[in-house]
Amino acid sequence: MIPSKIIGKTSGENWVGIIDATYGIILTLLVIELPAIILESIEKSKSHGNSPTTLVAATAVLLIGYFAIFTIIYDIWSYHKTLLFDAKRLRIFALSTGWILFLSSLVPPFYYLVNHFLIDEVLQADSHRVLLIYSRICVFALVAIIYLLLAALAKSEKRQHGQTPEKREELEFVFGTSLTKALATFAIAAIADSPGTYLPPPIGITALAILTYLPINFFKKINTSRNQ
Repeated sequence: MIPSKIIGKTSGENWVGIIDATYGIILTLLVIELPAIILESIEKSKSHGNSPTTLVAATAVLLIGYFAIFTIIYDIWSYHKTLLFDAKRLRIFALSTGWILFLSSLVPPFYYLVNHFLIDEVLQADSHRVLLIYSRICVFALVAIIYLLLAALAKSEKRQHGQTPEKREELEFVFGTSLTKALATFAIAAIADSPGTYLPPPIGITALAILTYLPINFFKKINTSRNQ
């Protein structure tokens, strides 16, 4: 159990070390998994007699997917650190941080499973479409829940007294864009993994990674129209 008396005496900046270290490990796990999955694709390509062109295509698909998931984790990390500074509700922040870090740590193993089953599909080896879809749904669900937690944390911090106008604006941006990305993740998952609109990896995760570069905030537009 987290000692509330100790947490109450700390500031958000005291969490910088553990947050940076945990996300650093998560990103490292993604990089470590990549050579293993490439070697696996080479072995399966040899055993099934695939051409070098097919192997190159499979490797390119893997690299695109890993870059996409790396970008998403980096985006989550940047949002989490933004909420870290000048945090007011430290107990809620501590509990939320624990869950966000835990869920983030599950992304690399589930994404490894996605690529493990994807190789068979690209190389036209054994088909594991159902397992591939389930693994990808888990990745999308984890990312969506993380963005929802970040949005909830930003909303909670925004309601606290003593926030400067600049900080409130920053928290409003994090809240709106995090919630937008969470909804977009659910939408992409529904489209990519539906039987009628199935999209092979890494199309879905790449589309989500592209969204991280765009400051899309559906809820800012809603608030603006209400004020008008």
